[in-house]
Amino acid sequence: SSNNVLRAEDPNVAPLTGKRVAVLFSGGPAAGGHNVVVGLKHILGKNNTLLGVKAGPKGLLAGDLFETTEADILKITNTGGFDYLGSDRTKIKTDDQFEKVKQTCIRHKLDAIVVIGGDDSNTNAAILAERLYKGVKPDGSGVAVIGVPKTIDGDLQSGEQLPISFGFDTATKIYAELVGNILQDTPSSRKYWHFIKLMGRSASHVALEVGLQTKP
Repeated sequence: SSNNVLRAEDPNVAPLTGKRVAVLFSGGPAAGGHNVVVGLKHILGKNNTLLGVKAGPKGLLAGDLFETTEADILKITNTGGFDYLGSDRTKIKTDDQFEKVKQTCIRHKLDAIVVIGGDDSNTNAAILAERLYKGVKPDGSGVAVIGVPKTIDGDLQSGEQLPISFGFDTATKIYAELVGNILQDTPSSRKYWHFIKLMGRSASHVALEVGLQTKP
């Protein structure tokens, strides 16, 4: 067996140049967030610009953007957390907020916004995409909005296209290890009951998956 490296390149498509893309984290952290930024930086290459948005949607509203560097990318590759950009849970839903995002796009000459977030964040990204579809740039064109599904809850699924979102696998493996350790201890104590409460929103996929892995 061998490892295959997948590259998002098509020899029949001319490489993009001069594009400016902003990326932000939205909602709770997940271990793969930094590597999404790393992947974006790599695929955009030296002929395009990747801008990080500080503190999630709030930073997008405030226009708090900065250019990512190769040195930044080396520091965050294969590291967990969302600390490189920061995140928050602001919902962009009012006309005033949409206008602020539009002004941020104009001021920073954005061609696209990548939103890395969960169920609520991707719903918000879909609405934002409709608002920025056209009429943003001087020529009347718009700004593309791309949603990257991130959630430990496991409630973002679409058959073969998206069987699992990143964040779920890491969370359930860590939880299963902790539950497994408690299961190993309980036969020795005998007189105690252990109640383990796991998060996962209303879907409870996390609790179900940990239960399947550990069989308590």
